[in-house]
Amino acid sequence: MIACPGCGHDAPEGAATCSSCGARLTAPSGPSRRSEERRTVTTLFCDIVGFTKMSEAADPEDVDRLLGEYAARTRAAIEAHGGTVEKFIGDAVVAVFGVPPCTRTTPSARCAPACA
Repeated sequence: MIACPGCGHDAPEGAATCSSCGARLTAPSGPSRRSEERRTVTTLFCDIVGFTKMSEAADPEDVDRLLGEYAARTRAAIEAHGGTVEKFIGDAVVAVFGVPPCTRTTPSARCAPACA
């Protein structure tokens, strides 16, 4: 058995990745141009049931107020559980869990275009 460098979980000799966290346990064969890391990522998509029908009958100001409160509460709940809101599309929310946030200080060149 070998200990995973990422989480400390015991893995059998010869295993390529940790069965607990997915971290690589052995060096990849051949030259590698970039560092890779296996992660478990969860994507969340949610929206308001019946929103279209409700919004067609409501005043635009009421719909705007509802969406503002919905966005604030949804973002707070997602972030409280370690997620990141990727986008709001009307009443729809797309969020991810398990992905480190991209910031302007992230040294990875892959993040630079997304932060611009």
